[in-house]
Amino acid sequence: MSAPTEPSDKLPVLVVEDEYLVALYLEDALDDLGYRCCGVAGTPEEALSMAESERPAIALVDIGLRGGGDGIALASGLRDHFGVAVIFLSGSSDPETRRRAEVAQPRGFLSKPCMDDELAAALRSALAAPPSV
Repeated sequence: MSAPTEPSDKLPVLVVEDEYLVALYLEDALDDLGYRCCGVAGTPEEALSMAESERPAIALVDIGLRGGGDGIALASGLRDHFGVAVIFLSGSSDPETRRRAEVAQPRGFLSKPCMDDELAAALRSALAAPPSV
């Protein structure tokens, strides 16, 4: 499935990232790739509120949010309550982190920082593939 190109056809993607520069990069990259960033949340509470109002198709979720925010638990909630496909972002891609993330059945896993082509591939896979790590 290719990324939508018309503004009305742009799939909404929620960004859950507490690092301002990373969130800004993701917002710009999504636009460049033909997606619509429907919101940037820095906490699980903000993300759930935005998911309820914006109904994103995909969420890019940082596993380790500041202040004790649990990206893995958030991802499970986004999937279970809103049917959102989740792609994890993490500065730590060690096997233990990936093992912990499996419970949320993510559609992808990106190590930060990621490149535009990696993000594009993860988004395409999230739309086409069943849940997996």
